Amino acid sequence: MEADERTALRSGSGETAGSCSRLRAPLYTYAVSFMAALNSLNLGFDIGVTSGVAVLIQKDLKLSNWQIGLFMGSLHFIAVIGGLASYTLSDRLGRCRTFTISQLIFLVGVAIFCLANSFAMLMVSRVFLGFAIGISFSVNPLYISEIAPAALRGQLTSFVEICVNLGILIGFIANWMLADLPDGLNWRVMAACGAVLPALIGVLSVTTMPESPRWLVTNDRLQDAEDILRRTHHPGEDISALISGIKQRAITEASYADLGWEPLLKPDDATCRAMLIGLGVAFAQQISGSESVVLYSPEIFRQAGVANTVRGLFEVTISIGVVKTALVVVASCLLDSVGRRPLLVVSTVGIAASQFLLSAALSFGASRLAVLAVCLFIGSFSFGIGPITWVLASEVFPSHIRAKAMGTATAMNRATSGIIAVTFLPLVEVLGLSGYYLFFACISTAVAIWSYYVVPETKQRTLEQLTEYLSDGKLPKSS
Repeated sequence: MEADERTALRSGSGETAGSCSRLRAPLYTYAVSFMAALNSLNLGFDIGVTSGVAVLIQKDLKLSNWQIGLFMGSLHFIAVIGGLASYTLSDRLGRCRTFTISQLIFLVGVAIFCLANSFAMLMVSRVFLGFAIGISFSVNPLYISEIAPAALRGQLTSFVEICVNLGILIGFIANWMLADLPDGLNWRVMAACGAVLPALIGVLSVTTMPESPRWLVTNDRLQDAEDILRRTHHPGEDISALISGIKQRAITEASYADLGWEPLLKPDDATCRAMLIGLGVAFAQQISGSESVVLYSPEIFRQAGVANTVRGLFEVTISIGVVKTALVVVASCLLDSVGRRPLLVVSTVGIAASQFLLSAALSFGASRLAVLAVCLFIGSFSFGIGPITWVLASEVFPSHIRAKAMGTATAMNRATSGIIAVTFLPLVEVLGLSGYYLFFACISTAVAIWSYYVVPETKQRTLEQLTEYLSDGKLPKSS
Protein backbone atom coordinates (compact mmCIF):
# COMPACT_ATOMS: atom_id res chain seq x y z
CA MET A 1 0.00 0.00 0.00
CA GLU A 2 1.30 3.49 -0.84
CA ALA A 3 2.14 5.98 1.88
CA ASP A 4 -0.85 8.26 1.16
CA GLU A 5 -3.22 5.29 1.44
CA ARG A 6 -1.71 4.39 4.80
CA THR A 7 -2.14 7.96 6.00
CA ALA A 8 -5.77 7.90 4.91
CA LEU A 9 -6.41 4.74 6.84
CA ARG A 10 -4.77 6.04 9.99
CA SER A 11 -6.05 9.59 10.11
CA GLY A 12 -9.17 9.48 7.97
CA SER A 13 -11.01 6.55 9.42
CA GLY A 14 -13.37 8.75 11.36
CA GLU A 15 -12.58 6.81 14.51
CA THR A 16 -9.38 8.14 15.99
CA ALA A 17 -8.81 7.51 19.66
CA GLY A 18 -9.32 11.15 20.51
CA SER A 19 -12.58 11.64 18.69
CA CYS A 20 -14.06 8.31 19.73
CA SER A 21 -13.29 8.73 23.39
CA ARG A 22 -15.51 11.82 23.44
CA LEU A 23 -18.45 10.15 21.67
CA ARG A 24 -20.68 7.51 23.15
CA ALA A 25 -22.14 4.73 21.05
CA PRO A 26 -25.93 4.48 20.78
CA LEU A 27 -27.78 2.08 23.06
CA TYR A 28 -28.56 0.08 19.91
CA THR A 29 -24.87 -0.86 19.61
CA TYR A 30 -24.80 -2.25 23.13
CA ALA A 31 -28.04 -4.16 22.53
CA VAL A 32 -26.85 -5.75 19.29
CA SER A 33 -23.48 -6.66 20.82
CA PHE A 34 -25.20 -8.30 23.76
CA MET A 35 -27.51 -10.25 21.43
CA ALA A 36 -24.48 -11.62 19.60
CA ALA A 37 -22.67 -12.37 22.84
CA LEU A 38 -25.65 -14.40 24.06
CA ASN A 39 -24.36 -16.99 21.61
CA SER A 40 -21.51 -17.63 24.04
CA LEU A 41 -23.97 -18.41 26.81
CA ASN A 42 -24.42 -21.77 25.12
CA LEU A 43 -20.79 -22.69 25.73
CA GLY A 44 -20.84 -21.32 29.26
CA PHE A 45 -24.04 -23.15 30.16
CA ASP A 46 -22.68 -26.40 28.76
CA ILE A 47 -19.47 -26.06 30.79
CA GLY A 48 -21.35 -25.12 33.96
CA VAL A 49 -24.12 -27.70 33.73
CA THR A 50 -21.73 -30.46 32.61
CA SER A 51 -19.69 -30.07 35.79
CA GLY A 52 -22.73 -31.35 37.68
CA VAL A 53 -24.35 -33.48 35.01
CA ALA A 54 -21.19 -35.60 34.71
CA VAL A 55 -21.51 -36.69 38.34
CA LEU A 56 -25.13 -37.71 37.81
CA ILE A 57 -24.62 -39.33 34.41
CA GLN A 58 -21.75 -41.44 35.70
CA LYS A 59 -24.02 -42.80 38.42
CA ASP A 60 -27.09 -43.25 36.21
CA LEU A 61 -25.44 -44.80 33.14
CA LYS A 62 -22.61 -46.46 35.11
CA LEU A 63 -19.82 -44.85 33.12
CA SER A 64 -16.11 -45.20 33.83
CA ASN A 65 -13.78 -42.30 34.60
CA TRP A 66 -12.34 -42.68 31.12
CA GLN A 67 -15.79 -42.37 29.54
CA ILE A 68 -16.63 -39.33 31.63
CA GLY A 69 -13.35 -37.68 30.62
CA LEU A 70 -14.08 -38.36 26.95
CA PHE A 71 -17.65 -37.11 27.35
CA MET A 72 -16.48 -33.83 28.87
CA GLY A 73 -13.48 -33.25 26.61
CA SER A 74 -14.96 -34.40 23.30
CA LEU A 75 -17.10 -31.28 22.89
CA HIS A 76 -13.98 -29.15 22.65
CA PHE A 77 -12.32 -31.40 20.09
CA ILE A 78 -15.44 -31.32 17.90
CA ALA A 79 -15.52 -27.54 18.36
CA VAL A 80 -12.14 -27.48 16.61
CA ILE A 81 -13.85 -28.72 13.45
CA GLY A 82 -16.67 -26.23 13.88
CA GLY A 83 -14.20 -23.39 14.36
CA LEU A 84 -12.27 -24.29 11.22
CA ALA A 85 -15.50 -24.59 9.22
CA SER A 86 -16.91 -21.30 10.51
CA TYR A 87 -14.98 -19.10 8.08
CA THR A 88 -16.65 -20.73 5.07
CA LEU A 89 -20.12 -20.04 6.44
CA SER A 90 -19.41 -16.55 7.78
CA ASP A 91 -17.56 -15.34 4.68
CA ARG A 92 -20.04 -16.76 2.18
CA LEU A 93 -23.36 -16.44 3.99
CA GLY A 94 -22.66 -13.56 6.35
CA ARG A 95 -22.30 -13.43 10.10
CA CYS A 96 -26.02 -13.38 10.98
CA ARG A 97 -26.97 -16.39 8.86
CA THR A 98 -24.08 -18.26 10.42
CA PHE A 99 -25.52 -17.49 13.86
CA THR A 100 -28.85 -18.97 12.78
CA ILE A 101 -27.33 -22.17 11.40
CA SER A 102 -25.23 -22.76 14.52
CA GLN A 103 -28.29 -22.46 16.78
CA LEU A 104 -30.25 -25.02 14.77
CA ILE A 105 -27.36 -27.48 15.04
CA PHE A 106 -27.12 -26.82 18.78
CA LEU A 107 -30.83 -27.55 19.29
CA VAL A 108 -30.44 -30.92 17.58
CA GLY A 109 -27.56 -31.72 19.95
CA VAL A 110 -29.60 -30.78 23.04
CA ALA A 111 -32.48 -33.00 21.90
CA ILE A 112 -30.20 -36.03 21.46
CA PHE A 113 -28.52 -35.32 24.80
CA CYS A 114 -31.84 -35.30 26.66
CA LEU A 115 -32.94 -38.59 25.06
CA ALA A 116 -29.60 -40.38 25.50
CA ASN A 117 -29.68 -43.76 27.25
CA SER A 118 -26.18 -44.93 26.37
CA PHE A 119 -22.63 -43.65 26.12
CA ALA A 120 -22.85 -43.81 22.31
CA MET A 121 -25.87 -41.46 22.21
CA LEU A 122 -24.14 -39.08 24.60
CA MET A 123 -21.19 -38.89 22.23
CA VAL A 124 -23.44 -38.27 19.22
CA SER A 125 -24.99 -35.33 21.06
CA ARG A 126 -21.51 -33.96 21.79
CA VAL A 127 -20.72 -34.01 18.06
CA PHE A 128 -23.66 -31.69 17.30
CA LEU A 129 -23.11 -29.48 20.35
CA GLY A 130 -19.37 -29.17 19.78
CA PHE A 131 -19.73 -28.34 16.08
CA ALA A 132 -22.31 -25.64 16.83
CA ILE A 133 -20.22 -24.14 19.63
CA GLY A 134 -17.11 -24.09 17.42
CA ILE A 135 -18.96 -22.13 14.74
CA SER A 136 -20.68 -19.66 17.03
CA PHE A 137 -17.68 -19.08 19.28
CA SER A 138 -15.61 -18.07 16.24
CA VAL A 139 -18.22 -15.70 14.86
CA ASN A 140 -19.23 -13.95 18.11
CA PRO A 141 -16.14 -11.76 18.71
CA LEU A 142 -15.61 -11.37 14.96
CA TYR A 143 -19.11 -9.93 14.51
CA ILE A 144 -18.95 -7.62 17.52
CA SER A 145 -15.51 -6.26 16.61
CA GLU A 146 -16.79 -5.42 13.11
CA ILE A 147 -19.80 -3.41 14.27
CA ALA A 148 -18.24 -1.73 17.33
CA PRO A 149 -16.76 1.79 17.43
CA ALA A 150 -12.99 1.64 18.01
CA ALA A 151 -13.14 3.33 21.43
CA LEU A 152 -15.62 0.78 22.75
CA ARG A 153 -14.51 -2.34 20.91
CA GLY A 154 -12.77 -3.81 23.95
CA GLN A 155 -15.78 -3.38 26.22
CA LEU A 156 -18.29 -4.65 23.66
CA THR A 157 -16.20 -7.64 22.57
CA SER A 158 -15.71 -8.58 26.21
CA PHE A 159 -19.46 -9.22 26.33
CA VAL A 160 -18.51 -12.61 24.85
CA GLU A 161 -16.57 -13.62 27.96
CA ILE A 162 -19.19 -12.07 30.25
CA CYS A 163 -21.82 -14.29 28.66
CA VAL A 164 -19.58 -17.37 28.86
CA ASN A 165 -19.24 -16.80 32.60
CA LEU A 166 -22.90 -15.92 33.00
CA GLY A 167 -23.72 -19.17 31.22
CA ILE A 168 -21.42 -21.10 33.57
CA LEU A 169 -23.16 -19.49 36.54
CA ILE A 170 -26.62 -20.35 35.16
CA GLY A 171 -25.42 -23.91 34.60
CA PHE A 172 -24.22 -24.13 38.22
CA ILE A 173 -27.56 -22.77 39.46
CA ALA A 174 -29.49 -25.24 37.30
CA ASN A 175 -27.44 -28.06 38.82
CA TRP A 176 -28.20 -26.84 42.32
CA MET A 177 -31.94 -26.29 41.75
CA LEU A 178 -32.56 -29.59 39.97
CA ALA A 179 -30.21 -31.87 41.91
CA ASP A 180 -33.04 -33.32 44.03
CA LEU A 181 -35.09 -34.54 41.07
CA PRO A 182 -35.28 -38.34 40.67
CA ASP A 183 -32.14 -40.05 39.39
CA GLY A 184 -32.17 -40.33 35.61
CA LEU A 185 -34.50 -37.35 35.28
CA ASN A 186 -32.41 -34.66 36.99
CA TRP A 187 -29.56 -34.50 34.49
CA ARG A 188 -31.95 -34.66 31.51
CA VAL A 189 -33.91 -31.66 32.78
CA MET A 190 -30.63 -29.81 33.43
CA ALA A 191 -29.56 -30.47 29.83
CA ALA A 192 -32.99 -29.51 28.44
CA CYS A 193 -32.66 -26.05 29.96
CA GLY A 194 -29.90 -25.47 27.42
CA ALA A 195 -32.44 -25.35 24.56
CA VAL A 196 -33.99 -22.04 25.62
CA LEU A 197 -31.17 -19.71 24.56
CA PRO A 198 -30.42 -21.25 21.13
CA ALA A 199 -34.09 -20.86 20.22
CA LEU A 200 -34.04 -17.20 21.31
CA ILE A 201 -30.76 -16.42 19.54
CA GLY A 202 -31.98 -18.08 16.35
CA VAL A 203 -35.01 -15.77 16.31
CA LEU A 204 -32.93 -12.66 17.08
CA SER A 205 -30.40 -13.44 14.34
CA VAL A 206 -33.20 -13.51 11.77
CA THR A 207 -35.39 -10.64 13.00
CA THR A 208 -33.23 -8.11 14.85
CA MET A 209 -29.46 -8.35 14.42
CA PRO A 210 -27.92 -6.39 11.53
CA GLU A 211 -25.26 -7.83 9.25
CA SER A 212 -21.61 -6.90 9.77
CA PRO A 213 -20.88 -3.65 7.89
CA ARG A 214 -17.37 -4.80 7.00
CA TRP A 215 -18.80 -8.00 5.47
CA LEU A 216 -21.29 -5.86 3.56
CA VAL A 217 -18.52 -3.61 2.19
CA THR A 218 -16.57 -6.69 1.08
CA ASN A 219 -19.69 -7.81 -0.79
CA ASP A 220 -20.24 -4.38 -2.46
CA ARG A 221 -23.27 -3.45 -0.36
CA LEU A 222 -21.95 -0.04 0.62
CA GLN A 223 -25.30 1.64 1.30
CA ASP A 224 -26.40 -1.15 3.63
CA ALA A 225 -23.05 -0.94 5.43
CA GLU A 226 -23.35 2.83 5.81
CA ASP A 227 -26.90 2.54 7.18
CA ILE A 228 -25.77 0.04 9.83
CA LEU A 229 -22.70 2.08 10.82
CA ARG A 230 -24.92 5.14 11.31
CA ARG A 231 -27.07 3.11 13.67
CA THR A 232 -24.15 1.64 15.63
CA HIS A 233 -21.95 4.76 15.84
CA HIS A 234 -22.50 8.17 17.40
CA PRO A 235 -24.13 10.75 15.06
CA GLY A 236 -21.06 12.98 15.46
CA GLU A 237 -18.70 10.47 13.85
CA ASP A 238 -17.64 10.76 10.20
CA ILE A 239 -19.23 7.62 8.78
CA SER A 240 -18.26 8.49 5.21
CA ALA A 241 -14.59 8.57 6.18
CA LEU A 242 -14.98 5.28 8.05
CA ILE A 243 -16.61 3.65 5.00
CA SER A 244 -13.78 5.01 2.86
CA GLY A 245 -11.16 3.46 5.13
CA ILE A 246 -12.92 0.09 5.16
CA LYS A 247 -13.36 0.21 1.38
CA GLN A 248 -9.69 1.04 0.77
CA ARG A 249 -8.65 -1.88 2.96
CA ALA A 250 -11.14 -4.18 1.19
CA ILE A 251 -9.80 -3.18 -2.23
CA THR A 252 -6.21 -3.73 -1.12
CA GLU A 253 -7.02 -7.13 0.32
CA ALA A 254 -9.15 -8.28 -2.63
CA SER A 255 -5.94 -9.57 -4.22
CA TYR A 256 -5.83 -12.20 -1.46
CA ALA A 257 -9.30 -13.53 -2.28
CA ASP A 258 -8.14 -16.50 -4.35
CA LEU A 259 -5.29 -17.53 -2.05
CA GLY A 260 -7.45 -19.53 0.35
CA TRP A 261 -5.45 -20.63 3.39
CA GLU A 262 -2.07 -19.68 1.90
CA PRO A 263 -1.78 -16.36 3.83
CA LEU A 264 -2.04 -18.36 7.07
CA LEU A 265 0.03 -21.35 5.99
CA LYS A 266 2.74 -19.19 4.38
CA PRO A 267 2.43 -15.97 6.35
CA ASP A 268 4.34 -12.77 5.65
CA ASP A 269 5.94 -10.80 8.50
CA ALA A 270 2.77 -8.87 9.34
CA THR A 271 0.66 -12.01 9.45
CA CYS A 272 3.27 -13.74 11.61
CA ARG A 273 3.03 -10.90 14.10
CA ALA A 274 -0.76 -11.11 14.09
CA MET A 275 -0.67 -14.90 14.54
CA LEU A 276 1.83 -14.69 17.39
CA ILE A 277 -0.57 -12.39 19.21
CA GLY A 278 -4.01 -13.66 18.15
CA LEU A 279 -3.33 -17.40 18.09
CA GLY A 280 -0.92 -17.06 20.99
CA VAL A 281 -3.48 -15.54 23.33
CA ALA A 282 -6.12 -18.12 22.29
CA PHE A 283 -3.68 -20.90 23.21
CA ALA A 284 -2.47 -19.17 26.38
CA GLN A 285 -6.01 -18.76 27.74
CA GLN A 286 -6.51 -22.52 28.03
CA ILE A 287 -2.97 -23.83 28.58
CA SER A 288 -3.10 -22.24 32.03
CA GLY A 289 -5.39 -25.12 33.06
CA SER A 290 -8.49 -23.01 33.65
CA GLU A 291 -10.73 -25.64 32.10
CA SER A 292 -9.85 -28.12 34.83
CA VAL A 293 -10.80 -25.62 37.53
CA VAL A 294 -14.26 -24.95 36.04
CA LEU A 295 -15.18 -28.42 34.81
CA TYR A 296 -13.83 -30.27 37.82
CA SER A 297 -14.43 -27.70 40.56
CA PRO A 298 -16.74 -30.12 42.45
CA GLU A 299 -13.92 -32.68 42.51
CA ILE A 300 -11.40 -30.05 43.62
CA PHE A 301 -13.59 -28.99 46.54
CA ARG A 302 -14.45 -32.58 47.44
CA GLN A 303 -10.76 -33.51 47.66
CA ALA A 304 -10.09 -30.32 49.60
CA GLY A 305 -12.79 -31.33 52.09
CA VAL A 306 -14.87 -28.18 51.57
CA ALA A 307 -18.14 -30.00 50.84
CA ASN A 308 -19.11 -33.64 50.80
CA THR A 309 -22.70 -33.72 49.46
CA VAL A 310 -23.74 -33.12 45.85
CA ARG A 311 -25.83 -30.10 46.83
CA GLY A 312 -23.01 -28.72 48.96
CA LEU A 313 -20.57 -29.01 46.08
CA PHE A 314 -22.99 -27.24 43.76
CA GLU A 315 -23.40 -24.39 46.26
CA VAL A 316 -19.63 -23.87 46.39
CA THR A 317 -19.33 -23.88 42.59
CA ILE A 318 -22.13 -21.29 42.38
CA SER A 319 -20.00 -18.98 44.51
CA ILE A 320 -17.16 -19.47 42.05
CA GLY A 321 -19.49 -18.61 39.17
CA VAL A 322 -20.51 -15.38 40.89
CA VAL A 323 -16.86 -14.36 41.34
CA LYS A 324 -16.06 -15.11 37.68
CA THR A 325 -19.01 -13.18 36.28
CA ALA A 326 -18.55 -10.14 38.53
CA LEU A 327 -14.86 -9.75 37.71
CA VAL A 328 -15.38 -10.13 33.96
CA VAL A 329 -17.89 -7.26 34.16
CA VAL A 330 -15.32 -5.16 36.02
CA ALA A 331 -12.65 -5.99 33.43
CA SER A 332 -14.96 -5.05 30.55
CA CYS A 333 -15.33 -1.57 32.04
CA LEU A 334 -11.53 -1.13 32.14
CA LEU A 335 -10.48 -2.57 28.76
CA ASP A 336 -10.95 0.69 26.86
CA SER A 337 -9.52 2.94 29.59
CA VAL A 338 -6.74 1.03 31.34
CA GLY A 339 -6.07 -1.03 28.21
CA ARG A 340 -5.72 -4.67 27.22
CA ARG A 341 -2.01 -5.16 27.92
CA PRO A 342 -1.84 -4.06 31.61
CA LEU A 343 -4.84 -6.20 32.53
CA LEU A 344 -3.39 -9.18 30.67
CA VAL A 345 -0.02 -8.97 32.40
CA VAL A 346 -1.57 -8.60 35.88
CA SER A 347 -3.98 -11.45 35.10
CA THR A 348 -1.33 -13.94 34.00
CA VAL A 349 0.90 -13.15 36.98
CA GLY A 350 -2.09 -13.65 39.29
CA ILE A 351 -2.93 -17.00 37.66
CA ALA A 352 0.59 -18.32 38.17
CA ALA A 353 0.69 -17.12 41.80
CA SER A 354 -2.70 -18.66 42.59
CA GLN A 355 -1.65 -22.03 41.18
CA PHE A 356 1.48 -22.10 43.31
CA LEU A 357 -0.72 -21.25 46.31
CA LEU A 358 -3.31 -23.91 45.41
CA SER A 359 -0.62 -26.54 45.05
CA ALA A 360 0.78 -25.70 48.49
CA ALA A 361 -2.70 -25.64 50.07
CA LEU A 362 -3.58 -29.07 48.72
CA SER A 363 -0.22 -30.47 49.81
CA PHE A 364 -0.80 -29.44 53.42
CA GLY A 365 -4.54 -30.15 53.49
CA ALA A 366 -5.43 -26.50 54.08
CA SER A 367 -8.97 -26.60 52.64
CA ARG A 368 -9.85 -22.95 53.28
CA LEU A 369 -6.61 -21.81 51.70
CA ALA A 370 -7.40 -24.07 48.72
CA VAL A 371 -10.78 -22.36 48.26
CA LEU A 372 -9.09 -18.96 48.50
CA ALA A 373 -6.53 -20.01 45.90
CA VAL A 374 -9.24 -21.24 43.52
CA CYS A 375 -11.12 -17.95 43.92
CA LEU A 376 -7.88 -16.04 43.25
CA PHE A 377 -7.27 -18.18 40.17
CA ILE A 378 -10.79 -17.64 38.82
CA GLY A 379 -10.61 -13.94 39.65
CA SER A 380 -7.25 -13.46 37.93
CA PHE A 381 -8.46 -15.35 34.87
CA SER A 382 -11.75 -13.47 34.62
CA PHE A 383 -10.17 -10.07 35.27
CA GLY A 384 -7.78 -10.34 32.34
CA ILE A 385 -6.99 -13.16 29.97
CA GLY A 386 -10.58 -14.46 29.97
CA PRO A 387 -12.20 -11.47 28.22
CA ILE A 388 -9.02 -10.11 26.63
CA THR A 389 -8.39 -13.26 24.57
CA TRP A 390 -11.29 -12.70 22.20
CA VAL A 391 -10.85 -8.94 22.14
CA LEU A 392 -7.24 -9.27 20.96
CA ALA A 393 -7.89 -12.16 18.60
CA SER A 394 -10.71 -10.28 16.87
CA GLU A 395 -8.59 -7.12 16.53
CA VAL A 396 -5.19 -8.10 15.22
CA PHE A 397 -5.98 -10.06 12.06
CA PRO A 398 -6.39 -8.23 8.72
CA SER A 399 -9.84 -8.55 7.16
CA HIS A 400 -8.80 -10.89 4.32
CA ILE A 401 -7.90 -13.62 6.83
CA ARG A 402 -9.96 -12.51 9.84
CA ALA A 403 -12.67 -15.16 9.53
CA LYS A 404 -10.17 -17.96 8.85
CA ALA A 405 -7.84 -16.77 11.60
CA MET A 406 -10.66 -16.48 14.14
CA GLY A 407 -11.73 -20.01 13.20
CA THR A 408 -8.15 -21.18 13.70
CA ALA A 409 -7.90 -19.34 17.03
CA THR A 410 -11.13 -20.94 18.19
CA ALA A 411 -9.92 -24.36 17.03
CA MET A 412 -6.63 -23.94 18.92
CA ASN A 413 -8.45 -22.67 22.02
CA ARG A 414 -11.00 -25.49 22.05
CA ALA A 415 -8.40 -28.20 21.26
CA THR A 416 -6.25 -27.03 24.17
CA SER A 417 -9.34 -26.90 26.38
CA GLY A 418 -10.29 -30.43 25.37
CA ILE A 419 -6.81 -31.77 26.09
CA ILE A 420 -6.89 -30.16 29.54
CA ALA A 421 -10.32 -31.66 30.27
CA VAL A 422 -9.50 -35.17 29.07
CA THR A 423 -6.11 -35.39 30.77
CA PHE A 424 -7.15 -33.93 34.13
CA LEU A 425 -8.07 -37.19 35.90
CA PRO A 426 -5.19 -39.26 34.44
CA LEU A 427 -2.63 -36.56 35.32
CA VAL A 428 -4.05 -36.21 38.82
CA GLU A 429 -3.64 -39.96 39.31
CA VAL A 430 0.06 -39.64 38.36
CA LEU A 431 0.96 -36.25 39.87
CA GLY A 432 -1.66 -35.85 42.57
CA LEU A 433 -3.88 -32.77 42.65
CA SER A 434 -1.11 -30.71 44.25
CA GLY A 435 1.48 -31.75 41.68
CA TYR A 436 -0.98 -31.11 38.85
CA TYR A 437 -1.38 -27.45 39.80
CA LEU A 438 2.33 -27.05 40.43
CA PHE A 439 2.92 -28.25 36.87
CA PHE A 440 0.47 -25.71 35.46
CA ALA A 441 1.84 -22.96 37.70
CA CYS A 442 5.15 -23.30 35.82
CA ILE A 443 3.33 -23.13 32.48
CA SER A 444 1.39 -20.06 33.61
CA THR A 445 4.64 -18.36 34.59
CA ALA A 446 5.85 -18.79 31.00
CA VAL A 447 2.54 -17.35 29.75
CA ALA A 448 3.03 -14.28 31.98
CA ILE A 449 6.49 -13.71 30.49
CA TRP A 450 5.08 -14.05 26.95
CA SER A 451 2.28 -11.56 27.63
CA TYR A 452 4.74 -8.98 28.95
CA TYR A 453 7.20 -9.15 26.05
CA VAL A 454 4.94 -9.93 23.07
CA VAL A 455 1.44 -8.47 23.45
CA PRO A 456 0.98 -4.82 22.32
CA GLU A 457 -1.66 -2.29 23.36
CA THR A 458 -4.58 -2.11 20.89
CA LYS A 459 -7.18 0.06 22.61
CA GLN A 460 -8.95 2.89 20.75
CA ARG A 461 -7.56 2.03 17.33
CA THR A 462 -9.65 0.99 14.34
CA LEU A 463 -9.21 -2.48 12.88
CA GLU A 464 -7.71 -0.89 9.77
CA GLN A 465 -5.20 1.10 11.83
CA LEU A 466 -4.11 -2.03 13.70
CA THR A 467 -3.53 -3.82 10.40
CA GLU A 468 -1.23 -1.00 9.35
CA TYR A 469 0.69 -1.05 12.63
CA LEU A 470 1.29 -4.77 12.25
CA SER A 471 2.39 -4.29 8.63
CA ASP A 472 4.97 -1.73 9.73
CA GLY A 473 6.10 -3.79 12.71
CA LYS A 474 5.32 -0.90 15.05
CA LEU A 475 3.55 -2.59 17.94
CA PRO A 476 2.81 0.00 20.64
CA LYS A 477 3.12 -1.00 24.31
CA SER A 478 0.83 1.84 25.37
CA SER A 479 -1.98 3.84 23.79
